[in-house]
Amino acid sequence: MKSSICVAATVFLIVLGIWLADLLDDQSKSVKMTESVAAYSDWECGYQHMLDCKVVFETKVNKSYPVQRIRYGKDFMAIKVSQAGISGWISAGKGVQVSAEPNT
Repeated sequence: MKSSICVAATVFLIVLGIWLADLLDDQSKSVKMTESVAAYSDWECGYQHMLDCKVVFETKVNKSYPVQRIRYGKDFMAIKVSQAGISGWISAGKGVQVSAEPNT
């Protein structure tokens, strides 16, 4: 009984560590907008143009945004950014340049 609890706790801690490493890697990146891009409420909206999607804000041209999270779907990458305290998802592509922040 004790060993199964230890195994379960170890597996949980490994999964948590992998998730945190992925999150920190995402947050080490930034995006620069070369043109205005719509940020949507859902991460799949920019790619699939779903009917129930709403634009939460438009990004500003020549502005860099820190990345909060990156999600990958089939044939696309969605990036979560925020502007004026509002979070939204943009699709990587035309007008979006993703780069890693320099380590200091």
